[in-house]
Amino acid sequence: MMSAQEENANETQELHIRNSVEDPHPPPEDVVDHQQEQKIHNNKTSIFCSSWIHIIYISIFSVIGVTSRAFIGRLFGGDCDPHHAVKDWLHPLSHRICVTTNGQTEQYGGALFIDLPDNMFGSFIIGFFTGHSSEWPAIPFLKHDHPLQGDQGLHLGIRTALCGSLTTFSSWNSQMVLMMDGTANPYLGTQVVSALFGFVIGLQVSIVSFRAGRTLSAWFQNRNNPHLFDSNLTRTASELRACNNHCYWLSPVALVLSIFVLIALYIWGDVYWGISYYRELWIACLMSPFGTIARWKLSTLNGKWSKYPWFPLGTWLANFTGSILSAALTAIAYLNIVNGEGGTTVLAAISLGFAGSLSTVSTYVKETVELSDKNPFHDRKAFVYSHFTMLSCCFVGLLVYSPLVRYAA
Repeated sequence: MMSAQEENANETQELHIRNSVEDPHPPPEDVVDHQQEQKIHNNKTSIFCSSWIHIIYISIFSVIGVTSRAFIGRLFGGDCDPHHAVKDWLHPLSHRICVTTNGQTEQYGGALFIDLPDNMFGSFIIGFFTGHSSEWPAIPFLKHDHPLQGDQGLHLGIRTALCGSLTTFSSWNSQMVLMMDGTANPYLGTQVVSALFGFVIGLQVSIVSFRAGRTLSAWFQNRNNPHLFDSNLTRTASELRACNNHCYWLSPVALVLSIFVLIALYIWGDVYWGISYYRELWIACLMSPFGTIARWKLSTLNGKWSKYPWFPLGTWLANFTGSILSAALTAIAYLNIVNGEGGTTVLAAISLGFAGSLSTVSTYVKETVELSDKNPFHDRKAFVYSHFTMLSCCFVGLLVYSPLVRYAA
């Protein structure tokens, strides 16, 4: 049994320890409240700045993606139609490379639709920057500790804005709908079989391109970050290499200036050369960030469908909405409801910039492949998602386009 003196001594010792641990001079409550408010304010400021950096990167890479899509489409077949060819610096080369067709000419081969090369390249790029694992460094050709590996805005810009705007689901779907309806091409009439092959070819080629991008990404990762593949190697303990604050602003500022120069050149081509195609381009460049940001916001709905949490609801809504808008704009352009060349150009710019950037093939293919990888022997979810997207968008496209061009004329 412990004596009373020993108990008192222990209590005194415990009290002394507590007093030594606790702050003998705690700050006043108003000081604590001010510190908490300052911390909350700093967090809000950081989130606000981060969101604006993301929006800037998304806008920049959206313009780059739309520009690339426009010129790649011309290069591989857009200029082969003499009625729609653009007579500028690219025409001497582009009118000789006739791989694709827009489905509105006397040329057969509409299954190789005009945006097929764009969807291939965009799917390849997102496969390259996605890789086989989310734990891999974001930029495959750089070391894991390079400062750019921590630039989340740059990663978002490349994957969401560049790849999403370079590829387009809505224009692809609209061309297939146009071919199925047949009204816009009385020479060839209804091309249902070619359109169905266009859907199949478009999906399969994009999937193969995505997987090829992932394979090349693994090769670069193995070369620059071999610890990812060899269990005998360990990653160095170093963090991302230090970078001054101006480094994180240098990239977006330089890109913004480049985009301003690019749009100024388009405006110069419109005003000085009088080429309406460049008017379409600079208007599309101004419209594309809005479509990409809307798709980015819709992506937050992915995984939110309680009944089918695996279904990428946000991406489907983006493609579905973009398909409706593109089909309506295509029908209005065919009916010449908007008088004058300027009105037609604006419609084409909205379709190219906003609707094309709102929809995406690269993310759609990425999600299809990832669903398939999770269920390699029974990829029912990947099949349902990919084909439900195509069927629903095709159906709503026909529902919007056909009544307008057949009965509204």
